Amino acid sequence: MQTIRYELDAEGIATITFDAPGSPVNTMTLQWQADFAEAVAQVLADKDKIKGVLLASAKTTFFAGAELKSVLQLTAADAAEGFARIEAMKKGFRQLETFGRPVVSLLGGAALGGGWEVALIGHARFALDDPKIKFGTPEVTLGLIPGATGITKTVRLLGLMGANPYLVEGRLFGPREALDLGLVTGLGGSPEALRTMALEWIAAHPNAVQPWDRKDYRMPGGTPASPKIAMGLAVAPAMLNAKTRGLYPAPQAVLETMVEGALVDYDTATRIESRKLARIMVGQNAKNMITAFFFNLNAIRAGKSRPEGFPKWKPAKVGVLGAGMMGAGIAHANAMRGIASVLKDVSLERAEAGKAHSRKLSDKAIARGRSDAVKQAKLLALITPTADTADLKGCDLIIEAVFEQRELKAQVTREAEPMLAEGGVFASNASSLPISRLAIASRAPERFVGLHFFSPVDKMKLVEIIRGRQTSDET
Repeated sequence: MQTIRYELDAEGIATITFDAPGSPVNTMTLQWQADFAEAVAQVLADKDKIKGVLLASAKTTFFAGAELKSVLQLTAADAAEGFARIEAMKKGFRQLETFGRPVVSLLGGAALGGGWEVALIGHARFALDDPKIKFGTPEVTLGLIPGATGITKTVRLLGLMGANPYLVEGRLFGPREALDLGLVTGLGGSPEALRTMALEWIAAHPNAVQPWDRKDYRMPGGTPASPKIAMGLAVAPAMLNAKTRGLYPAPQAVLETMVEGALVDYDTATRIESRKLARIMVGQNAKNMITAFFFNLNAIRAGKSRPEGFPKWKPAKVGVLGAGMMGAGIAHANAMRGIASVLKDVSLERAEAGKAHSRKLSDKAIARGRSDAVKQAKLLALITPTADTADLKGCDLIIEAVFEQRELKAQVTREAEPMLAEGGVFASNASSLPISRLAIASRAPERFVGLHFFSPVDKMKLVEIIRGRQTSDET
């Protein structure tokens, strides 16, 4: 096996270690699928010698999920073959969890997508107590569904209502939340501690089975036939369509799979899941979302679009022209990252109203337990409202966010640009006006750039950097 190591010690503990060569993470490549089938076959052959099985990783993460490059190559003609491969892999999952010995997953790092589905093979899961670690099935954010038992198992563990945010929305969760949800069995402070806890659990549960394989199993919260669940499901498709506007097939497919699977036995439910995944993964929507939100986004984060030879730069002081919804949002985004901002408008009252937007957002964060009064005070102290252009003096970056009028933008450019620190950059938030045309008003067009935020800024992560004809590589 190339991606998996199998070891059986003298105490009867079989350890399956995922370790893809030459890769920082483990993924469900075709080679891994073949190796996993071989590892399961070895476990079944050694059954009489085995007291328990550990699923572990040699990487800093447990498992990263599907190998997405291969998904981009799929066409509609590949759906049947894709279904067969999904079913073959899940057959190995099922064999391992039903062969009559306890199986425990050791989660020393993140387990996302297919990686979390691998973790769910275990009758128990022990995770490192680290808030930076994330678990979950975010497939819908890439146009896919958690079709390797993720939907079927999560619904049977949390119930239809409880599973909804984690499956339909792709919400992630940390070890502590996983423990509260009952998705992990315990937390440990080190990999060694996880192994010790797992061995103790194996000794105490020699006849472990999955919850849904017990004769007394009942779905948490009830099945779709339950009156309360039925009432919620009656409006769920309409509510989901209102959010997606019918443009994203993956969330709808997840909801369908959840409900259909909850009406049948476990094995039939996983087959429904495979069929839905095989259909959706060959569609163009999935390819577009994977390209945009995985490959392109990772390339941007890695700085592949940056000109070479220039170090990363963070401004110490930013001027924002216009305290409307956009300008106020930009100032808030700067403050959230510890950057001081001067928020200028035609009157102090308007500028202060723009700053009040940050207070409103931080009040909401406090109400949700994501901030406190001390953090709010520090945040608001970073935003200085003003009507005086002189307060912009020394800014490393000035961003104009005034109305989409060429004359107005030219006017504020001429007024504010002289306030820039030496080598400072002037940016326009223009969305429809050509940056090269706007740069005509600049005395240094090589340091003039488009910086287009999307509204509402606090929710929209996308920012466009638009280069004008004279914009320098350094800018």
